[in-house]
Amino acid sequence: MKFQCGHILIFILFLTVVTYTQQIKLYGTLSPGNLIIGKVNNANVVMLDNKTLDIDTSGIFIFGFDRDAKGTYTLKVIFNNNKSVIKKIKLKKRKYKIQRINKMKQALVTPPKNALKKIKQESKMMRKARSKVGILKVPHFTQGFLMPVNDEKITGVFGSQRILNGIPKSPHNGIDLSVPKGTPVKAASGGKILIAGNKFYYNGNFVLIDHGFGLTTVYLHFNRLNVKTGQMVKKGDIIGYVGATGRATGPHLHWGAKWFNKRIDPMSLLKLKIPDIKTVITNPSADG
Repeated sequence: MKFQCGHILIFILFLTVVTYTQQIKLYGTLSPGNLIIGKVNNANVVMLDNKTLDIDTSGIFIFGFDRDAKGTYTLKVIFNNNKSVIKKIKLKKRKYKIQRINKMKQALVTPPKNALKKIKQESKMMRKARSKVGILKVPHFTQGFLMPVNDEKITGVFGSQRILNGIPKSPHNGIDLSVPKGTPVKAASGGKILIAGNKFYYNGNFVLIDHGFGLTTVYLHFNRLNVKTGQMVKKGDIIGYVGATGRATGPHLHWGAKWFNKRIDPMSLLKLKIPDIKTVITNPSADG
């Protein structure tokens, strides 16, 4: 009887640990243009405002803030015991640089009329590829992130207002990495190639990778590609070689990132390491 009671006591203690081990960890910086990776125990639902986030079986989830995000956001986690925690996230406006690029071919600043049909067709192809974002439910991004080229010089930063030949253009939604033509380009993390495009007017030869849970990275201006649409890649795989195709003034790699339609600074991906825990919430009370 004592043996049985001992087992019952151990079982009850185990249930207590499972029920009340409720912890959320957020990795990253809570600011515009940044991606956040979260880890939660024993949760049913994680929501950012009205959007329900994907959760891996290990409790991994992600969310991100657009370049121009501002104001207050609500992160809500509902646990298996129906208790919940609500965290208010207040974002400060982020300042960006102004980048002026002169002596650029005018056709790349303002496309000629005979290129508009091609640009329209390419935009349609991109929309079709991006319509698949969110379908991949495997968090390949847990492989971590690396810089896609070696010995790079950053010549264009994320979010900067671009003025081309004196004409204000859209903000720069990525970073430019200056390296010699032919430099191998690596996948920053694992995932699926949503589109490997050739000779696009603006992008040139390029690759768009889906890392799961709505996170994508894009790599532009290749001299040549080393992958095909639909192919799976691992972190560090060679996906192409640097060139100057599309809207480019010289050999370089444009590297960009998005969480769904939110523009993310790719440099923030490189900083997502376990020591960078910004918030830890344990044992939340009901509706706390």
